Amino acid sequence: MGAILFLLIVALLKDQGTRVTRCANGFTQPNSNPEFLNCIDIDECVENQHFCGERGICVNQLGSYLCKCPTGFSNYDNRQTQCAELNCDRYETQPGQTVPGFDSFLSLLKNNCLVLNSSTSSGPTRPLSTGDVLLTLLVNTTDVVQLGLQSNGHRSSSEVTKLLRTIEISFRLIAPLLTENVTRTETNHTEVEIMVRRDKTPPKGPVSLTNENTQLDTTWETVVGDDQNYLGFAYVFLLSYRNLDSLKDNTSHQSQQLMSSAATVSVSNSNTTYLPQQVNLTFNHLQSSDVDPTCVYWSDENGPGVWSGRGCTLVISNSTHTLCSCNHLSTFALLKGIHQGQGSGQLSLVMWVGVVVALTCVFLSLITTLWCRFVSRKRRGGRRLQQD
Repeated sequence: MGAILFLLIVALLKDQGTRVTRCANGFTQPNSNPEFLNCIDIDECVENQHFCGERGICVNQLGSYLCKCPTGFSNYDNRQTQCAELNCDRYETQPGQTVPGFDSFLSLLKNNCLVLNSSTSSGPTRPLSTGDVLLTLLVNTTDVVQLGLQSNGHRSSSEVTKLLRTIEISFRLIAPLLTENVTRTETNHTEVEIMVRRDKTPPKGPVSLTNENTQLDTTWETVVGDDQNYLGFAYVFLLSYRNLDSLKDNTSHQSQQLMSSAATVSVSNSNTTYLPQQVNLTFNHLQSSDVDPTCVYWSDENGPGVWSGRGCTLVISNSTHTLCSCNHLSTFALLKGIHQGQGSGQLSLVMWVGVVVALTCVFLSLITTLWCRFVSRKRRGGRRLQQD
């Protein structure tokens, strides 16, 4: 009898020592009495009506919540993030506008986009390719396209522009589907690293991505942009190409030699034309050189595309590495000889106008001089006749 009583006392003391003193996530205690724990469910949909975005519908659940998105919107199968509008038409293949070799991949992206657009609160209505699968297919397709462009003997500006645009819109669908915070993929011709953060509040602080030939240093504030547009996730990716080491500039018809691998940088922030904070890129030189390169980006604003140095500055350089700082995002590289696109076109126009004006002035000066000499001789001849 004494042994039984002893065991009961021990069990009671053990229960007192392990008693739950706080509520689990998604629950709260309405009173402050620690001796009486009475957890009730938190209605997240009432506490914060913006959890699901302007078009999303918040549905409270026991200890949690989920977001239901209307047709045309999606939270990328992550039911606790805001609903974002999806434009599946951007993945439509168009003759003359699609990079040869990307047709099948873009069709797959469009199918996934349509599945996400029609998802219900219980998830996608049809099978959905994972972000890792889509990323692998994108990198492999990029490899094939790079080899195809290389076999042509040169890469035309329009072809490169199509490739870079396709890669950027592809990541806007792939990145939110990735499940890991950091994803790296490398092939013989392409290398990519992606960072994704998911939280109810925008991430803060520095972020750095590195591959064999390039390092990107920026901040999560730059990646996110305006906090009002934060959808519950943010991503940044750095993709390096190993077979775009020379380009034919259609405007100058001259081959331009890159001193580094070209690298595309893109973020979830859609407004990256002018950034309040500079982004820094450190390039490894393809070959050691004491010649200072030019920091450039691929500009397709007024034509098929050219390398331009606008908005980028060289911070420091040695024989093996160069640090560039830019106030926008695009595809970047180091160039030996630069054709500055719109800026150089304006400079050439000013130069030719100056030449024409100078030649005109010389011509008028010559005519004026000859006319003055003619008038002077005529006056002298008239005076001599009067004297005779």
